[in-house]
Amino acid sequence: MNNRRIGLALLISSIIIGIIVLAMNNYLPNGILLPILIINGIGFVSGIVLLNYKAKHSKRDKSKFKRTNTKTWDN
Repeated sequence: MNNRRIGLALLISSIIIGIIVLAMNNYLPNGILLPILIINGIGFVSGIVLLNYKAKHSKRDKSKFKRTNTKTWDN
């Protein structure tokens, strides 16, 4: 799997788990609610970072960039 798919999977899963946890607020113990939401927040941010990672760091896109100093003054 590439970074975009992993990022999208992290993003969707953290949103779904966060909604489920917030909906089950009354049934969960008080001490466990905050750590689950913190872990979901980390997954959410990681998903956004991985989703946008390919735009700047793609190996395929590096071939499109050309050097600007290839011309010599002697010609």
